[in-house]
Amino acid sequence: MDYKHISTFLDYCKTHRRLSSHTIRAYKNDLLQFYNSNYSSVETYVKHLTKSNIKSNTLRRKIASLKVFYSYLKYHNLVDENPFNQLRFQFRTEKILPKTIPYDILKSIFSHLEQKVAYSKTKYQKQKAERNLLIISLLLSTGIRISELCHIHLKNINLSNRTLHIMGKGKKERILFLGDQITFSLLETYINNYCFQSSDYLFSGKYSFKPLSEQSVRLILNTLVKQHNLTTPITPHMFRHSFATMLLDSDVDIRYIQQILGHSSISVTQIYTHVSQSKQKEILTLCNPIASIHSQSKKYGYLHRGDPILNSQVQYRHGLHRYRQRADLLCLCLPHRGYSCLMRRLVHLMEFSESQNIFS
Repeated sequence: MDYKHISTFLDYCKTHRRLSSHTIRAYKNDLLQFYNSNYSSVETYVKHLTKSNIKSNTLRRKIASLKVFYSYLKYHNLVDENPFNQLRFQFRTEKILPKTIPYDILKSIFSHLEQKVAYSKTKYQKQKAERNLLIISLLLSTGIRISELCHIHLKNINLSNRTLHIMGKGKKERILFLGDQITFSLLETYINNYCFQSSDYLFSGKYSFKPLSEQSVRLILNTLVKQHNLTTPITPHMFRHSFATMLLDSDVDIRYIQQILGHSSISVTQIYTHVSQSKQKEILTLCNPIASIHSQSKKYGYLHRGDPILNSQVQYRHGLHRYRQRADLLCLCLPHRGYSCLMRRLVHLMEFSESQNIFS
């Protein structure tokens, strides 16, 4: 492999294919790793990769980078044969649950950042504190990726409509509404106080014409982890995971979540359909299959009126009766798009009540 060919290929990806800087950087790193290795052929290098302990997604990306590169060389007659035409791969994908940030830690982080803003002594400290608070607020209230956050252009922010125009992965565009009033107020204040006409980006780097680097955001989070003495690191993508998981816990349709997150396929969004601890507690309390066994046990005297399980179920049945009386009124009063989540919970509770004939 000739380094000149790598350089030409990367230029081709930038000018002709118009790939993002993130993709080009990944291509460069993967190709240079092979170029600097001691392996004489692609076959032996790929064999070495498959035997290493790298994750399946990383392995797939490295092989894909080499495959695209050799297809380019073959197309331009720079090699006689594409070695990947003779290679077949089978990957075993790990099923890893997305890592989220616990609710109490999120509250602690926001409380800490708000105090930083309140007790800032200089204008510079106040600007940095407000910037950091806005960064975390946008990550959690919109679920955007760190690359999308750092590349928000001022021209793509519409304060009158409260929207952000986001350019996502693969040059896919989407518009996000800023529904949280506190986040919107932070954004409006930050733009009015610190963003000038010479700025291109919402969060500028060392120079106003360059965006804040992703590494800078990670350093902000690393500092928060140290200040809170957390044993688990927090990454920007964990806010995205937390955002999607919280929406699912609130019974938001997964198709809406797919659109908000900018996923090309709903299968990608489905990684968030794992059962959270709070949802699991609700399900196993209200819909536990053994409840039907307990209802049969009453016939044989296993439960009595003083039993705490029985008493709790008595109170629960009375509560369901009150919900049933108000359900029809709610259907008439609430707007069509607003009552779906609430009514789904009500219907779920009523169906559960019908199936538990403990006192019949």
